[in-house]
Amino acid sequence: MNTLKKYSNTISMSLLQTLIFLMLGGISSVQAQQKVHISDKEDVVKQIAGLLNKGDLNKAKQVLDLQIAKSPKDSDLRMFLGKYYWLRKDYNKARFELNKSVAFNPGNVDAKHLLVAVEMETGRYSSAICYVNELLEVNPYWRGLWRKKIDLYRLQGNHVEADRLLKRISQIFPDDKELEAERNYQAELKANDLRKSGKIEDAIAVNKLLIQEKPNQLALYHELANNYIKVGDYYAALSTVDRGLTYFPGNGSLVDKKISILEHDKRYDEILSLLQAQSKGGSGINRTKYNYFLLEAARHANAKDPATLYGKILEADPGNVEAFPHVLNKTIANQQYDEALHLLRSYANVRGMDKALSLRELDIYRLKADKNKVRSLTRSLFLQHPNDTDIKAAYVASLIEETRADMAANEYRAAIPKLNEILNYGEAEERDYALNSIYNAYYQTGRFSDAIVLLQEKINLDPRNVDLKIKLSGIYEVQEQYERAAEIYESVLAEVSPVERENYVSGYNDLMLKMVKLANEQGNYPLAYQWTKRWLQHCPQDKYALMYGVNLSNQLGLKEEMLAHAQMASNLYPQDIPFKLKLANAQLLNGANIQEAYDLVKKEIALYPYHEEVRNTFVQFSTDYANNLLKNKADKEVIAVADQALYYKPQDKELKYLKGLAYEKLKQYDSAYYYQSFYEPSLLELEDFKAHLQFLNQKDFKNEVGLYHLRSRFGDNYTIQSISTFEYSRFEGVNTFIGRINYSGRSEGKGIQGQLEWGRAWDAKWATKIDAAISNKYFPKTAFNASVYRQFKNDWELELGAGYRQLYTEEHLYNGVLGLTKEINSFRLNAKYMQFFLDGHLLYNVGLQGRYYMNNPKNYLMAMANIGNSPDVMLLNYQFINSFSVMNAMVGAGVGRMVSKHISAGVLGTWYNYETHNYEIPYRNLYNLYFQVNVSF
Repeated sequence: MNTLKKYSNTISMSLLQTLIFLMLGGISSVQAQQKVHISDKEDVVKQIAGLLNKGDLNKAKQVLDLQIAKSPKDSDLRMFLGKYYWLRKDYNKARFELNKSVAFNPGNVDAKHLLVAVEMETGRYSSAICYVNELLEVNPYWRGLWRKKIDLYRLQGNHVEADRLLKRISQIFPDDKELEAERNYQAELKANDLRKSGKIEDAIAVNKLLIQEKPNQLALYHELANNYIKVGDYYAALSTVDRGLTYFPGNGSLVDKKISILEHDKRYDEILSLLQAQSKGGSGINRTKYNYFLLEAARHANAKDPATLYGKILEADPGNVEAFPHVLNKTIANQQYDEALHLLRSYANVRGMDKALSLRELDIYRLKADKNKVRSLTRSLFLQHPNDTDIKAAYVASLIEETRADMAANEYRAAIPKLNEILNYGEAEERDYALNSIYNAYYQTGRFSDAIVLLQEKINLDPRNVDLKIKLSGIYEVQEQYERAAEIYESVLAEVSPVERENYVSGYNDLMLKMVKLANEQGNYPLAYQWTKRWLQHCPQDKYALMYGVNLSNQLGLKEEMLAHAQMASNLYPQDIPFKLKLANAQLLNGANIQEAYDLVKKEIALYPYHEEVRNTFVQFSTDYANNLLKNKADKEVIAVADQALYYKPQDKELKYLKGLAYEKLKQYDSAYYYQSFYEPSLLELEDFKAHLQFLNQKDFKNEVGLYHLRSRFGDNYTIQSISTFEYSRFEGVNTFIGRINYSGRSEGKGIQGQLEWGRAWDAKWATKIDAAISNKYFPKTAFNASVYRQFKNDWELELGAGYRQLYTEEHLYNGVLGLTKEINSFRLNAKYMQFFLDGHLLYNVGLQGRYYMNNPKNYLMAMANIGNSPDVMLLNYQFINSFSVMNAMVGAGVGRMVSKHISAGVLGTWYNYETHNYEIPYRNLYNLYFQVNVSF
């Protein structure tokens, strides 16, 4: 096969060389070419050859058409045109142009080479051979042409002429290795053909010649030896292999061939010697092969032993009493069981089948592993000899084997009658096996009632047999009679010793676990908890029972029982992390301090930072603790707790939201906006949530401009009085700076008031506010106010303040302020008592105000009222009325709305009713509308 591949490569290379020669434009280098000289012919030839070699066929054709029009009989141009058509695979036109080229110049070798290629590709091998002959006339010693001619003969199918020509050129070129390889290959092909056609003698002759020429080719020795074996000449085959071993000493394939030849002649001693010689040569003995031939040698020698001779006697006389046992035993020893059965039947046909022969036949079938036959023979023998203890034992053993196979194959119904036979004929141990198997068969086939009856009978006979009771419990479990199953198991646990109890408690745990899980999955938590408590009565230390006890009591809201279970579990398993966490949760549910529970879990997270359950529990407790801190105004602590928990669960949105709420309380609105934005509101919360985020975003602005307008009129007068205000606020951390201008135009003229205000939050509990004002008319000439604010627990705020005003009526007004504010969820309630001193007179005013924040302080509804013997502060500031020492009352309502993140607006309406000193109009009413717009940036 390798030689064939090599030869194919040789032909391919030959063809490839020719094509490369043509493609590379070798036309101009052939010695025998005749040139026709025209002007600039050499440049034209180079141009065309270059275009064809590059594959630019269209450009080459244009040049050729132009040149041929000038010189239509130029042989070289016609040759190039033929090459063009050849490359285009238009072989008819190529042949026409190349023939024209040769006609114009018979010595144009390149054209003839191209003609050879065209004729080969179109299958016109005879024409190709003619052109090759013409080329050989020019150059008779061109090896490539001779090789091509041989290839053409082979393509033509003329192998005789190809072989003759190959032999001839091999003589001309004796040193050509490729020619030598091809000759050898052809010889091998010839030998193969002769062998396939049945001419083995001729193939042998060819093989012998090949070996003479190539003595170092291993395959030739195998082929020649095989041919000798085919004609039955084993001696010559052995000689051929020995000759091969002289060239390839120790070759494994030749050694195996020699062994097979020696084995044919049963020359086992020589084979063993050869294998031993191989081992001494360093390759190591093949023990399997050596043992095989050693056994074959023994068998060969055994043909002369007495058993063999007895066999010949038995062949002549099948009933020979002396020869039969020798031959039968020898046959059985050699595991020739079918032969042994044949001998036995032949002997029985002559002597008759008796009990001994039947038992011997049974033994043979056992050795043969023919189970069906063993069963049928055993049953037959038992029916014939029911009192024979050996046969009965064999029959019972056969039944046991059958039933085991039936049980393994789930053929329980088939096994039951056989098991009943074992109960009738078997010994005690075999009957125990039968009883257990019948129980299993009943169990597997759903005959639970029969299984229960069987087990009850066995328990009555052996009441201390615990295993029977366990099986009975299993039957009740399958029938879903869990109460009966549990009772039986519990009675077993009560009667066995502590050491034995360990062997059965796991089964009880499995039973109870199944019942608790089943009730739990059905949502029947009370029943699941009852089973769990019963489980804990008998196995108080079982981890699963304790875990279910904790979880189910929690599910049912039994906080004290949950704490008891968790405490017991934690005491029994102090290193068990889940129980520690359950204990912390139970303590929390039973009123333990949230901080203590948080600290407990915090210790666990320090010990087990990568434990998933610890991490989740720590995050949950951190959330609860942070909520508690937030309610108690411990805003900075909320942030610290949230940060610790977020380290273990960075994406927890609830913790981030709590941080945002804390930052809002601390008035760090940029951080509040960022963290609260992680919250995922429901559809009902969405609008309020967006509005609140807008508020936080607005609170982060540093500047705010306020435009306010107040319109007032008395009830008995349609004249409208108004005050307009422009206000600018600057927020710098804990400081707030405000500049304010109030303007009022009345019948008496215009009044302007300028005011400055400074507010500061000193810490989370203390804040102050101071303002001062001066005006030219209507407003107090001078005004000064200062207030201190103190935050208390549970969202209470206390205000203490004092103020001074010089009224434009030249009166001096002093005031004191006591205010109390309470926030309840979205409500803000404020009560304020104002004590005035007006030129030695004590005056007062008490006011109440309530606001409801819809989603942020900028979106609100407001209601207010006050009463006293002095107007409220706002009227005093605006100097609309000066009704002192008489009853003054006011009610009002308003609404505020955040329009966008930059703009908010509001409107407030108030109604004042006050007593006059005019007897004709003892009371007057004042109606106010107060508009405000704030722009933050």
